Amino acid sequence: MRYSLNGHIVADGDAPILRWWGIPASCPADIRGALAQNPEGEEFVLEINSGGGSVFAGFEMYSLLRNASRQGVHTRAEVQSLAGSAASVVMAGADTAAVSPVGQVMIHLPGTITEGNQGVHRESVQMLESITESIIAASEGKVRGKTSHDALRRLMDRETFLSARAALDAGLVDEIIGEEPQPGEPVNPANIFNAVGGLPDMDKLRAAYIEATKSQSPEGKTPEARAGEPGAPEGAVFNLNTGAIAIAEAEAALQRARAEL
Repeated sequence: MRYSLNGHIVADGDAPILRWWGIPASCPADIRGALAQNPEGEEFVLEINSGGGSVFAGFEMYSLLRNASRQGVHTRAEVQSLAGSAASVVMAGADTAAVSPVGQVMIHLPGTITEGNQGVHRESVQMLESITESIIAASEGKVRGKTSHDALRRLMDRETFLSARAALDAGLVDEIIGEEPQPGEPVNPANIFNAVGGLPDMDKLRAAYIEATKSQSPEGKTPEARAGEPGAPEGAVFNLNTGAIAIAEAEAALQRARAEL
């Protein structure tokens, strides 16, 4: 069964008001009703065309999809144009998320309006930080380590629009609609990172390490090669003095990469 989530995401009580004015709106009751009508054993496909809306209504929709999955209903979200803000949270609730080649996923920080003294404003800030963590938790459940918590937060800080390819690379979606998975080269487990901005270039560090440590040995051997030999430095693995420049260069590159995020 296919169901379309269009327009503003709002609370159940607000949806009829917006629709009366001719404004497209979707609410948790819509998703609950559609799931109830989904034929047994059939996949539930949610077509998303929404810039978001109420974060708590979005959370409820997310939870409804996760609950359906636990009850054995396979859920699939398909972003046809935009899954923005709260709609991206709903998308993350599906077992599988796909995006049109021209679709966009947008994530950003939640917002609110507060009136009152500084105590009231502080309470609002605390609430928004808590909601932000909930949004990140939903995204982390989808990306499964492909993008770190800190990286997701930075993307939200900047209000980031992600193309289909960028959303796929980040792990926010599982596929691009109509695109066959491309086979890649075998992955070297040593090159799987989960760090903002990546890690220092280990190939360069290894080369600098070998060159530097060879100069410390009259036989031109690295500490590893000399391990166990008479007179070999006990536990010698890396000379911090000779490798300091390589490390400093790698750390500087990492810092620049972080600054560009």
